[in-house]
Amino acid sequence: MRTIPAVACIAAFLASYAHAATRFRIEPNDKGVWSYIAPSGERFVSIAVNNVSPEPFQPKPGTDYYDAARRQFNGDVGAWGTSVAKLLTDHGFNTLGCWSSLKVPTDAKTPLYRTHILYIAAHEPDRPLLALAPDFEKTVLENTRKAMEGLTDRANTFGVFLDNEAAWFGKSGWDKIPTYTLLDVALERDTAGVAKKAAVDFLRERHTTTDAISKAYAKPLNSWDALDAAYLRGVSEPAALEDRVAFTAMVAKKFFERATPVVRKELPDMLILGVRFAGDAPDSVIEACGKATDVMSVNFYEHKPRANVAQLAKFWMLAKRPIMITEWSFRAKENQSGNPNSRGAGPVLATQADRAAAYSSMVEDAMSWPMVVGMHWFEFSDQSPQGRFDGEDSNYGIVDIHNKPYPELLGAMKATNTKMASLRASITKTAPTKIPDPEKVAFSPGQFPNRASSMDLLAVPIREPETWSAPDAGAGFSRQGDGIVMGYDAGTQWGVGINFFGPAASKLAKGPAEATDLDGYSTAVIELTAPKGVMMNFTVVETGADFPGKPSYDVGTPADGEAFNSKAFYGTGQRETVRIDLGELHKQTGYGNQAGNSRVDTAAVRHVGLQVQGTPRKGDVVIHALRLEK
Repeated sequence: MRTIPAVACIAAFLASYAHAATRFRIEPNDKGVWSYIAPSGERFVSIAVNNVSPEPFQPKPGTDYYDAARRQFNGDVGAWGTSVAKLLTDHGFNTLGCWSSLKVPTDAKTPLYRTHILYIAAHEPDRPLLALAPDFEKTVLENTRKAMEGLTDRANTFGVFLDNEAAWFGKSGWDKIPTYTLLDVALERDTAGVAKKAAVDFLRERHTTTDAISKAYAKPLNSWDALDAAYLRGVSEPAALEDRVAFTAMVAKKFFERATPVVRKELPDMLILGVRFAGDAPDSVIEACGKATDVMSVNFYEHKPRANVAQLAKFWMLAKRPIMITEWSFRAKENQSGNPNSRGAGPVLATQADRAAAYSSMVEDAMSWPMVVGMHWFEFSDQSPQGRFDGEDSNYGIVDIHNKPYPELLGAMKATNTKMASLRASITKTAPTKIPDPEKVAFSPGQFPNRASSMDLLAVPIREPETWSAPDAGAGFSRQGDGIVMGYDAGTQWGVGINFFGPAASKLAKGPAEATDLDGYSTAVIELTAPKGVMMNFTVVETGADFPGKPSYDVGTPADGEAFNSKAFYGTGQRETVRIDLGELHKQTGYGNQAGNSRVDTAAVRHVGLQVQGTPRKGDVVIHALRLEK
């Protein structure tokens, strides 16, 4: 667990910031409370609404959507912009967030600051890898100039974002798949003609020979020409995981070190506001971004109206930069647009009064942290109830699709926003000084001296096993004597799995139908036959587990909805026995309650299971026996 004194964070920031020739500045006061400083000397934090636009991006034909300039202002976009600016300033907003129309005035009558997004590497999913191209600086300059076309009121634009929610984890900006990283993507795609070569050269430099990498990866590689994504995705040996982490760090370093000097030279009067991370990013990416930019921008959709302190601490400590929450929101079932809220991020509350209360609670909590310098609500108008360009159909707006305000929400916004100066002046919290370890878990099985020394999970289970798979994979199973045969196609993402349930005799009196008490056992023993080289891990999933970010995982059992994985192990092609120490499990990051107690609560288990990934992509895994032992 890393610790960095807060004073050192501030000193390092000021030392690195001295070169920035911006008219706007960002600095802490003598109490360590950060804020922007306008050319006039006024201190402010950025309170914004995103996507203040007269119509949505690429609306789908035949749908109902916000089109206020045409419908409510007879096509007068200027009149619409003036009306919107008054609505925002009347309710305490001082900034226009991402994707906002240039028709919204930012002048003396409507004192709004503006932010702008550059998309320096355009929009391809693998755009971080463009940093490996020899002409990356040229790409950054061209995209910066293109993005700034038409922006005439630069005097009020205090900062620019370099990008939005890029796939820094590999598959996306949020899917943390250990075998689907930027290194895997580089070997799979030949971005700008150089990514695959850069990846191979990177691994050749680290391992020198094919014999060396074969030994490190525990998987033969006959020639460097055979090094591709299919080979790498079948490997999760420690050396391969370390290589993936190191490659991501190298890409991030190049991305920020090559891009930001170009942007600073082209836009010397503006702050660089980060890249709008999708809630998280690899540590090395956060560190590289912090060294090159002025602010860390992060999109957080919290299910409870409180700041995510663990994530704030992580970004603050790794980047040593103040933080702006650049997307967040709450939706409601009760809404004026008829939004079903079937797609979109964040929780769905019951009423508009609940949204109003959540806004006040979230802003007051987040802005009570001295290193948080802004919050940008997503978004100005509701999405189409039939779905926007990507299908999202949610009640995010402060106005509905007919341009009618949500008075309860706006009332709470005004009351909260207009007391921002006093809120910031009364901050008593200090910035975090350590990063929590999200994967560290505890495990302590109960004694149960009268319980049998082992529990057979294939004999008389509470229900039949179930299979699951990634979108590009598939699995099924059949019984073979006393065992189970799982036929699989592992795909290229997070593979497939089979879940096993506890004995009917261990069913909990309260809780879900599958909930069983497996406490008292410390080891899982799996007898199996699996294709040689295929990667597997053992999973334990507590009752109530679901995808991260749910508002509640409480199901009336001793557990709190967490999910855990073992270290990877590999098939040998022969029948073998694998023993898993439950005390060495680690917390899953892609499933389960991330805010749980980080404890393996085997007293309330939904299922245990086996996950299969990598190569051979297709095959059969035979589970001859599965038991828990003391």
